[in-house]
Amino acid sequence: MAKIKVSVDFSMHNYSDKELAIQGQTVSENLTDNLNFPTLKETATAIKTASDILYGYLANMATGNKQLTAEKNVARLNLENLLGATALKVQDISGGDEVKILSSGFEINRKPAPVGELDQVMNVKVKLGKTSGSLDISWDVVNHAYSYEIRFIKNPKTDTSVYTSVTCTKHKVTIENLSPGQTYIIQVAGVGSNPKRVWSVEVISCYVS
Repeated sequence: MAKIKVSVDFSMHNYSDKELAIQGQTVSENLTDNLNFPTLKETATAIKTASDILYGYLANMATGNKQLTAEKNVARLNLENLLGATALKVQDISGGDEVKILSSGFEINRKPAPVGELDQVMNVKVKLGKTSGSLDISWDVVNHAYSYEIRFIKNPKTDTSVYTSVTCTKHKVTIENLSPGQTYIIQVAGVGSNPKRVWSVEVISCYVS
């Protein structure tokens, strides 16, 4: 029987700041006095401390500034690294035993099931970028999408118009080297195992600066 693997990806792609702090608290509580992992008791305490620190920054973000954001990001990275290193220890100690792994509070890597056609991308937003000739585009996450395709074309379209496409793994992207004074028609689609693209509704950008 194949060994069960502990999930070790604690990046923003899988966990928001709040979700990461919650995961840290969960792991800390589950590892404390866990007979399956007696050597990780001190590590559980360190994870709780790191989670509490991140929670503290999140509580003050509404009135924060760039300095506070930078400190929060450092606190997040510290918790990410601590959870990742501990997950590897749990994997080693558990020997791939699913029951033991789940008792630690960590998630396991599930065998991916076939996924059909992805949902349509929703809530596409476009605003001027920070540099001349750029647009910032964002959208809601689509379940089971491992990347996104963004296509854009000058507005209005003509019979000879050709889309330009870019791909990214996050749910936001900056498009650069656009024509100032021009508007663009933009669509986004999730990319998964199914080759079909389900495009978002067309969004017309503001005038590029």
